[in-house]
Amino acid sequence: MDYNTPETSVESGQPIELYQFTVGSVQYRYTSAEDVIILGANEYEPKPIRRGNIEDGPQKRNTDFQVILPTSDDLSQRFLGILPGVRVPVTVSRYHRGDTGGGGPEVITVFTGFVLSANFTKLGKECTLTARHALANLGRIIPTRGFASSCGHILYEPNTCKVDETSPANRISADDVVSQVGNVMTVTSIVGLGFADGQFNSGFVEAVGTNDFRLILSQTGNALTLLQPFTTPPVQVNIFRGCGHTIEACHNDHDNVLNYGGFAFVPLLNPYTSGVL
Repeated sequence: MDYNTPETSVESGQPIELYQFTVGSVQYRYTSAEDVIILGANEYEPKPIRRGNIEDGPQKRNTDFQVILPTSDDLSQRFLGILPGVRVPVTVSRYHRGDTGGGGPEVITVFTGFVLSANFTKLGKECTLTARHALANLGRIIPTRGFASSCGHILYEPNTCKVDETSPANRISADDVVSQVGNVMTVTSIVGLGFADGQFNSGFVEAVGTNDFRLILSQTGNALTLLQPFTTPPVQVNIFRGCGHTIEACHNDHDNVLNYGGFAFVPLLNPYTSGVL
């Protein structure tokens, strides 16, 4: 039996929907069915989950899609107070119970996108996750680089900046976390490895074993002030040096002037408009 036969039937359709969310290396798989669904190597847990309409056609990439879960759910808790440090992909699939032909049910993907926001309603009892279709990025205007003295490259980007993020001069691997108090994290090795204050400003911290990371606002000794604290304090972190995006920082911190992306030596005054005297 193919998917369209029960889908277009008046009475025989028994739709089951499958939801998969990925937060870093952790996956949450839920189903609207009343029992556990196993497809291949994946197990989907029954949840009181519901969704809004899924738009089709040329406007689908600009239409938001909503999934509603209890606030008590583990996934909802990831958005409570502090948002995840990574994008959260969501995939919604659908098939019909009883479809066993051809070696298994025909599973159709009806939505693929990323979570944009979380809203808690019903006196905080429900979490509404709003997602945008993956095709939404195709409708964006790609920005062009502006003329500026500072470097516009993304630090450690391999095709432009080219600074090696794996080098011990730029990265401390698997450093132990002593404490996280508010948004201040204290680690063990920065001072001992000879890094001065401020060398990790505008860098980032990555929790070992995950893709979850936080921006470093400032570094003093072994203390890192983060933009936001980790929801669950990690045991070990990888710490990456930052960059001031000036030619001095590019030279002194990373010895990477050949790949500097700014226009550092352009005169500040234009003689055609201000005169030569």
